[in-house]
Amino acid sequence: MRKNSERKVLMVSAISAACFSISGLILGLLSGSVMILFDSAYSLLSLALASLSLLALKLANQPANNDYPFGRLTIEPIAILVKGVVIALVCFVSMIFAVVSLLQGGREVNLDLALVFGVVNVIGCAITWAYIKRRKKDVKTSLVDAEQRQWQMDTWLSTAVLLGFIATFVIIHTPYADYARYADPLMVLIISGYFSYIPVRMIAQALRQILFAAPTDDLRAQIDAQLTTSGVQPHKPLRIAQVGSFLIAQLPARLDANVHELMHIAINEIAEQQQLKLLLVQGVHIQQD
Repeated sequence: MRKNSERKVLMVSAISAACFSISGLILGLLSGSVMILFDSAYSLLSLALASLSLLALKLANQPANNDYPFGRLTIEPIAILVKGVVIALVCFVSMIFAVVSLLQGGREVNLDLALVFGVVNVIGCAITWAYIKRRKKDVKTSLVDAEQRQWQMDTWLSTAVLLGFIATFVIIHTPYADYARYADPLMVLIISGYFSYIPVRMIAQALRQILFAAPTDDLRAQIDAQLTTSGVQPHKPLRIAQVGSFLIAQLPARLDANVHELMHIAINEIAEQQQLKLLLVQGVHIQQD
């Protein structure tokens, strides 16, 4: 059930991205707006990245085999890492093009087409973002979370683009109309620079999971509280990591069978609440500083 729901969310994301990217590229070329082309290029990448998420979901759900005896634990954070890097590159390249355009004297834009695109794009992106955000409450996975952040950025980006076009429309009816040609590349520079923190956060999160870093403080606190409620007090802190849709917990080497069962039940309950698959490791010695 969870797999089908997650796949449905990713499919909606891919279809929406396809619609916005194709229409945006056409209107961007017709209007001559670098900002629309930037927004459309981001939507086109969203399509490719949503397809990557679908592939990652398929691979992550495949059973373990001789080549992958523990399954493909890291495929989901790897997909998120790729998405973060690609989005960061788009922001960086867009800033370069914006600076070049400003140095060349800006560019004129067909505001009629630009305003129509802006309104439609904001409405469409907001609907998609709201849908994924609502579904995220039921489908708590790292891939859906990444999609939600991606559409959040796209919605903010589209809103900023629309406000920029409105500001440009106002400027051309003032004595400062000559400066209106700088508005389009200036918007690209400001927006791509401002939103670059989102892919940086995605990259940092993915790297932590790939390196089996400790989970969030909130998840750790939930597990500790559940163990306490179950009457289990480990003599050493448990080593826990979240990798994609897997929760990995290392249990002490020597455990009474009853204590082992209680710990398993307690940790598994939290894993189910977070819609994570539990992987227990026991008796592995990892040297710590």
